[in-house]
Amino acid sequence: MFRFNMIDLTHRLLPGEEQYTVEISQRGKPRETPTGDIMHDVHFWSHSGTHVEVSLHFYAGGKDVSDFPPETFAGPAIRLDFRHKETNEPISLEDLQQAGDIQQGDIVIIWEGRDNLYRTKHSHDRPYVTAEAAAWLALEKKIKLLGTDSSGFEVRGVATHPNHHLFFKEGVDIPVVECLTNLEKIPGQRFFFMGMPIPIKGLDASPIRAVALELDGLTV
Repeated sequence: MFRFNMIDLTHRLLPGEEQYTVEISQRGKPRETPTGDIMHDVHFWSHSGTHVEVSLHFYAGGKDVSDFPPETFAGPAIRLDFRHKETNEPISLEDLQQAGDIQQGDIVIIWEGRDNLYRTKHSHDRPYVTAEAAAWLALEKKIKLLGTDSSGFEVRGVATHPNHHLFFKEGVDIPVVECLTNLEKIPGQRFFFMGMPIPIKGLDASPIRAVALELDGLTV
């Protein structure tokens, strides 16, 4: 029998309480009976909650979330522990190389211990991946996807957005997942990650349901 353990890595969205708008309203008049067709209008920012960003987020001619096949957002992953890093402190190339054995094509999850800041005024307090480290991940390790439990991955203190330029440029096109949670519940450093966006044409980013899978008898 095929067995697996699934760990939810997704913040629950609370309409009316999110930093980036999430609103729902029931269509039509309230029903007079407890059963029947109930539908809602949904309005949300593309970057609400746990979400994935793709190249259209930064480049007007970039790919949207529907341009990527689903396998882009799933695969062997490694969690790198940087909870000791302070706000605005760099995560260097040496830091990455010492944190774990990153394989070619891995999904790399940067564990910063910031998910407790989600939906607070300190939600953007975080360390950052240096431009050199980002280039090593993208161009040498050719990672499949980058994820973090904080609100971003860009270099702090500069206005040129080097990591966005790199990850989202044509020919690289590495999606970035932000605002993960529950990374401490993953028992090992390596696991199988899945986080599928809604494939809406023209959308620069999408909320996802991100999970970690531990598969019995399978090493990733």
